[in-house]
Amino acid sequence: MIRRNLILFKLDNFLGGLWPLSTLAIVYFENITNSYALAMAVFSLASLVTTFMEIPVGVFSDNMGRRKTLLLSPVLVFLTFLLWALAGQFSCPLLLFLGSFCWGTSMAIFSGTHDALVYETMQELKQQGDFNVQYAKNGGWNQVGLAVSAISASVITYFFSIQVLAWVSLLPAFFQIGVIYFFVEPQHKRVERRVSSYKHFLIAFRKLKRNKRLRFFAIIHLIDNAFGMASFRFEGAYYRLFVADWLINMARFLKQICGVVSFFIVPYVRKIGMIKLFFTSMFGNIFMRGLGVVLANGLTPFVMATVNLFYGTGRTATADIMQQEFSHHQRATMQSIISFLSGILMAVVMFLFGFIGDMYGPTSVIVTAIIVKLALMIVSLCLFKKVYKKA
Repeated sequence: MIRRNLILFKLDNFLGGLWPLSTLAIVYFENITNSYALAMAVFSLASLVTTFMEIPVGVFSDNMGRRKTLLLSPVLVFLTFLLWALAGQFSCPLLLFLGSFCWGTSMAIFSGTHDALVYETMQELKQQGDFNVQYAKNGGWNQVGLAVSAISASVITYFFSIQVLAWVSLLPAFFQIGVIYFFVEPQHKRVERRVSSYKHFLIAFRKLKRNKRLRFFAIIHLIDNAFGMASFRFEGAYYRLFVADWLINMARFLKQICGVVSFFIVPYVRKIGMIKLFFTSMFGNIFMRGLGVVLANGLTPFVMATVNLFYGTGRTATADIMQQEFSHHQRATMQSIISFLSGILMAVVMFLFGFIGDMYGPTSVIVTAIIVKLALMIVSLCLFKKVYKKA
């Protein structure tokens, strides 16, 4: 029965990637707010909401079950896209921020619970050693969804307005609700379910604090994730300096195809080890972003699209390392604590990037993100032998 989840994971990830407005969301928000700072504040608020919802949602997931918790996510995503579409229709920035609140809550629900459900499904099937392979397959289908989303967005923006993208985005969110409804809850018993939520959180926090491997890697991950996501949200505005809107979505299509390749090659490259795979992916990402900035012409969006050749490998390595280090009964809560810290940093960085974009332009935002990520990689590699291997 639970084997059904393996198919549903792929379909869920595919539909989750179908957000046609994704690439031009920063442009859409800026058109409504007339400010990059306010446009990025929409994402910043979502990050803050995610941050403060992460831990209670993680505890709820650990105690109440994955399926019930996860079902709330697409409902909130649908409401988010509805509010954002109405915001553009009536030029109402307030609706953007109301949608942002719903978006942040849905991301908090999804972040720790989805990975925990995948891991526990593989565990019940006695295939937890292949978690990274299943995770990569799921991520690959998410990239397929993003690719379909990008190509459809390119066609829509060529013939219609960006507002149409906002309305079309409602459809996949609606179908995703039905997919998650059919997930099967893992049947293993949790002997620690009866402890209070506060005690459950304390147990998870202490285990996270004492685990040197997890603590070191979590710090790398939360910084890399915060600056990476903030720069990702600004790409649409940066690419607009070089190409038309419909070509931006063509570049995004190429990016998602690279992402599909990146996820699907994981079974063939995982033999080098998850740690090496993570750092190799980080370097490749930085190098291709830097090359795109140096070119600074019509090829830039397409060169930078190849960073996704390293996205799937890096993300799979991240998930695998963390899931291996998480304790069984606090899995979602420990993930939520890390996401909580990452969310705080991400909210600050997004808002800061908005001001930098207003004052110095989109290029300065992308360059700043590259410099920070490069510095993070160098420092992490220098400290790796001293900290990580001693754990």
